[in-house]
Amino acid sequence: MSSISSEMETKLERLLVDGDEFDKLEKEFDQFCPFEALGMVQSEIRHGNFLAYLLDPKRPHGFHSEILRAFLLALSRKTSLTGSPRLRPLDVHLMDIEHAEVRREWRNIDLLIVLPSEKIVIPIELKIDSTQGVDQLQRYRRIVESEWLVDQGWKHLNVFLTKHDEAPLDADQWQPLRMGDLVKELETIARTNGSSNASESLRAYIRMLRRHHLEDEHLEEIARKLWSRHKEALEFLADRRPDAVGNLFDALKDRRGELAKAIREVGSQVVLDADYKTIVRFAFSEWDDLPHFKQATWTETKRFILLELKREGPKINAYLYLGPGEEEARAAYASLLDKQRMHRPNARVGRDWMCLAKSEMLGNQIDEETDMETAIEIVTKSLQRFARKVFDHFDPVLASLTKSSENSPGADAPAPASVL
Repeated sequence: MSSISSEMETKLERLLVDGDEFDKLEKEFDQFCPFEALGMVQSEIRHGNFLAYLLDPKRPHGFHSEILRAFLLALSRKTSLTGSPRLRPLDVHLMDIEHAEVRREWRNIDLLIVLPSEKIVIPIELKIDSTQGVDQLQRYRRIVESEWLVDQGWKHLNVFLTKHDEAPLDADQWQPLRMGDLVKELETIARTNGSSNASESLRAYIRMLRRHHLEDEHLEEIARKLWSRHKEALEFLADRRPDAVGNLFDALKDRRGELAKAIREVGSQVVLDADYKTIVRFAFSEWDDLPHFKQATWTETKRFILLELKREGPKINAYLYLGPGEEEARAAYASLLDKQRMHRPNARVGRDWMCLAKSEMLGNQIDEETDMETAIEIVTKSLQRFARKVFDHFDPVLASLTKSSENSPGADAPAPASVL
C-alpha cells in the first residue's frame, strides 16, 4: 500500500470511526422515513398528494382542520398583494373552515382550496425542484376566475408554494409562500399532537423536508464541523459518489439501436450516426440526399444536421444541431434555417454551431433508488416526441433546397448557384 493510500485510509478512519460529528450526523439520518422509501423526495406529484390529504378537514387523518388552518396562518403572515383578500392571523383563527373543499390536479392546478363560508378560493402551484412555465400561472388564474366569479363575491388568493425564494412570473396576482414558512407552522402541530400514526407521519415528513429541501441549523452546524476537520476525506468520498444520471445515460447508450428503432416507429427514418462518452447522435436519413448535405466536419459521416441525446450534469437533454463544415455549403443551410429555429430564435447564431431545437428528456432528478427501466421508458418516449416534432418542422423547410437545386437559381434561391 502506498503512503498516499495509507494516509487517506487514516483520514477516512478518523472521519467514520473516531469522529463524533459523523456519528451525530449518521444518527440523524438513521431513522426510517416512509417518504424516502416511497421515492417522494423529488416527486412533486407525491408531495402534492400528501399535502392535499392533510389539508382536507374531511380526511380521516385526525388533524381535522388544524393543518389547513396552519397553512392559512403561514399565508396570513406573508400576504402582501394589493387586491387579494387580506388575511390576518386573527381572521384565520376565527374562520369557519370545517367544510373546506380541497381539490387535487383540478384543471392541472396542483391544489385548489375552496372555503365556501368565506367565499375564498385558493389555487396553489407547488414547485419543489421544477420551474414555472412562462404563462402557467396566468393561465391557472384565469381558469379559476372563470369558475368562481369576482362579481359574485368570490375572493381569490393565488399561492405560489416553493422551497426557493422564487418570484412568481404573474407577480402582481400570485402570493409567494416558502415551504420553510409552512413547515414552521406544521411543526407546532407535530410537537403538540401526541403519538398518533398521523402525527408520526407528519413529523417524518417534516424531517424529510429539512434533510433534503430546507435549512436545518443543527445539521448545518454538524456539516460545517465535518468539513472543517475532515475536508480531504470528504472530498475523496465525494469524488467517488455513485453517478445515477451517468448510469442511466450508459444504459441508454447500450440501447442506442433500440432508441433509433423507437424513433422510426413514430414515422421518422432515423439511423445511428455516432456516440461518445456523454453524447449519442442520430441522423434523419431522408436528409442525406439534400444538396451538399454531407460537407460537414463535425462527424465522420459528414452530415450537417444531427439529433443529439446528451448528458449535461444532472440532466439529459436532446438537441437538433447544424454543425460546422464547408463554409459556402453551410452558409446556405444557416441562411435557410436561421429564422426557423425552435430554440432561442432571436439569439445570435454561432459561426460554427446553430442549435435548431432543444428539449429536456427527463424532468425529475434521479438517484440510486430510481427505477432504471421507468427512467429509460420516459427518455425514450420524450425522444420520440422530440424527433417527430423537429422533423415535421424542419423537413418542409429543407425540402426547398432540393427544389432550388432542380430549378434555375433565382431571387428566391436560398444559396448561391455555385452551392446548389
